[in-house]
Amino acid sequence: MPNYYIPWHMAREPFPHHRLTGSIEGMTFIPPARARSRPPRSRLLRFLRTGLALARLFAGYKWIGLLQNVRGDPWAEGARKRHHRRSAERLYTVAVRQQGLLIKTLQFLSSRPDIVPDEYIAVFSHLQDEVPPEPFEVIRKVVDHEMGQPIEMVFREFEPTPVASASLAQVHRAVLQDGRVVAVKVQYPGIERLVQDDLKNNALFIAILNRLDKTLDLSFISEEMSRMIPRELDFINEGHNAEKIAANFADVDDIVIPDIYWEHSTKRVLVMQFVEGIKITDREGMERAGIDPAEVAKILIVAFSEMLVKDGLFHADPHPGNLMVAPGPKLIMVDFGQVKEVGAPFRFIFGQMTRALLSEDDTELGRTFRALGFRMRDDNDTGYEDLGRAYVGDIAKQMRAEERGWADPDMFQVSYREMLRILRANPLIKIPADLLFVGRVMGLLNGLSMTLRSKTNLLVEMAKLLDQQDAALKSGGNGGNGASEPESRKLLEA
Repeated sequence: MPNYYIPWHMAREPFPHHRLTGSIEGMTFIPPARARSRPPRSRLLRFLRTGLALARLFAGYKWIGLLQNVRGDPWAEGARKRHHRRSAERLYTVAVRQQGLLIKTLQFLSSRPDIVPDEYIAVFSHLQDEVPPEPFEVIRKVVDHEMGQPIEMVFREFEPTPVASASLAQVHRAVLQDGRVVAVKVQYPGIERLVQDDLKNNALFIAILNRLDKTLDLSFISEEMSRMIPRELDFINEGHNAEKIAANFADVDDIVIPDIYWEHSTKRVLVMQFVEGIKITDREGMERAGIDPAEVAKILIVAFSEMLVKDGLFHADPHPGNLMVAPGPKLIMVDFGQVKEVGAPFRFIFGQMTRALLSEDDTELGRTFRALGFRMRDDNDTGYEDLGRAYVGDIAKQMRAEERGWADPDMFQVSYREMLRILRANPLIKIPADLLFVGRVMGLLNGLSMTLRSKTNLLVEMAKLLDQQDAALKSGGNGGNGASEPESRKLLEA
């Protein structure tokens, strides 16, 4: 009978959450090297545990703020750093115990060094692909059930130690009977119910926030998450998403998307080509491999510019656990559970907004904000112009002035304070749902660009594509969609 596992002496290095990582200013976070615990099934208990952790976090910052006038700024700075650390570790512990959507939320925050303190980044980054995994015995039962036969009938080898483990599933390296090396993504048993409960709790949290602060109705967030997140639990949908985006980059040499092996894939088990790479935030690893991080950043930004402006179909969860780098350089994209499609009308107005930002035309920027679907209580041109300038206009100006591909944390703080001032005077009553995921992706790209020290400006790259599309229309071209086979190209050379 063939082996369904790699013998221990041939196994890959231990699951990465056993390593000492995440050092910030002499402090080292060591993720607990324990087995995956059983999450609480009670929706009320999940709500209370998460709510208590958040209440302690906010109360701590409030207390420090109150004492700052008495003890002084140096004390407050040190106290905030210690509270950052304690809060991050407390939230990490709750997320690992709860499982479900809190992990996804912290994954997002871990990818935003541009707005989140370093102490949080050091802790939350372990949730990108290093969540404590399910034991192999549990995973084997899921695979056996989904395959309809014992695991060793499908796989010649199956590594019991996962190569990655995140919020909804974990990934194992395996070898099919025909010798193909594959990655097997296995959904955690029972995760679907946890996700449904967490979505309901999110809606409740947001309803409470809306009652406490009427500056902005945040219900659109819970509504859009309730539409998008359940799709991540359907791996057949994920496989089709991967193939659609791979088809859009079929002529691109420096983008890699794993092939899907449909004959062995089900709704809860996805079998795909095994690819290896360096995590996109591992600058030292890239430099050791002779890869320039700035070149990786350019491929990343051009790829997402094409997805947002040209294709209207984009990877909506580009956190570092889903992006790797191979020599070339080449960008490897995985995990297409969250893929968002935006129609031509949205892309047209979004393109106008991009040009308004680059031309620093506040009047046009305000018009495009209203056209995108923003609505303010006082529906006047000045309100939308102020909103657009505070939301993104000033940030775009800073990026262009300093000739770099990201906005720094201080600029986001200024933007946030200005947004609050504007919204207190004239609250937003509607935000376009499409912009929730587009904005999320642009935020994640800004965080990655900061890490990679990018020189490539997302707005400039989108404007280039818009100009190319306009030129093709004026010349009667079809945008390169003719019958002939397209020539291969590299995004690095765009």
